[in-house]
Amino acid sequence: MGVLNALSVLDSDGATPGMSARELVSMARRNAQRLQQALTTLLDLAALESGTFHARLREVDLLRVVRTRIDAHAHGFHDAEIEVVLVAAANSLVLADPQKLGRALDLCFETIAARIQPRSKVTVRALSSKVEIRFQIRPESELSWRNIWSQALMGFDSGVNSPASAFGGVLQSEQAFLARTEEGLGSELLVIHQIMRLHRGKFTERHSGAEVTLALEFPEMSSEEVLRAVLMSRAYAVSHELGSVALALIRVPDATDANTFSQKIRASLFRATDAVYVLSERHQVALVLDDCKSEDTLQVLKRLQGVLGRSLTFGIAHCPSDGIEPAKLLEVADGRLTPS
Repeated sequence: MGVLNALSVLDSDGATPGMSARELVSMARRNAQRLQQALTTLLDLAALESGTFHARLREVDLLRVVRTRIDAHAHGFHDAEIEVVLVAAANSLVLADPQKLGRALDLCFETIAARIQPRSKVTVRALSSKVEIRFQIRPESELSWRNIWSQALMGFDSGVNSPASAFGGVLQSEQAFLARTEEGLGSELLVIHQIMRLHRGKFTERHSGAEVTLALEFPEMSSEEVLRAVLMSRAYAVSHELGSVALALIRVPDATDANTFSQKIRASLFRATDAVYVLSERHQVALVLDDCKSEDTLQVLKRLQGVLGRSLTFGIAHCPSDGIEPAKLLEVADGRLTPS
């Protein structure tokens, strides 16, 4: 019944006599988007239920992701005569999975589109570690909004460890489904909560009169916490598929600024998935390389020495051969620190 309910979202837009070609194209686009949204949400819920809903974390430009998702929803907002205003911060690097983060923003915009006051404005603020989305809700949608927000919090607090908690908004009786007044599966907000949990952040809501503000907040983490989170997310992927992750700890040379040193290393890397983190307390720089074998990691470090024009003291650990726990990988790499 849940899947049948999900696919029934297409019923809300039907052709009528006298519609222009432009109106028909717009209607077809909206219906195609509704089908895609419903199926994607069902896949998210299935992953939550099965325990396979995970993130691959790395440093991400928050503003770039926000702009991309706003552009992706531009047609829908334009058709509804909704103005979108973006307020951006200068520095917005966060630790995130860009696909999961984009999915959370998509769900926010989809939820808003079904409940926003017609011909009003959406204000999106991309700050250094937070995204705020402010909009005016329709009066007739306020009660249902409160209900779905409470339901999402209930499922989130329960840990989403049962089909009923993950699919609570989808598995409805026929009477309840036919009597509903709004689109969506009813579990979209729950998925956003779970995405922010993966990012060690939180999804919050403020409601003042007709104005609603949604916030996706990312934590302020120390460099070693960031590194552990990155290693944990990448190790999970490696443990379920072919591949490897290399961790190289490089001692910062004496009388050298750690941030400047890390920037030189970062500028010498080729792949966007490779990452560099400063470990100030250790006086080290951590280099994380995806799909890199032991001999390949040595070649990368030798090339770095040539670029930097100096010998380096480093230690290397590999996942999964040296373990998959971040603490273990750090311990192994630190124990192997030797001058080249």
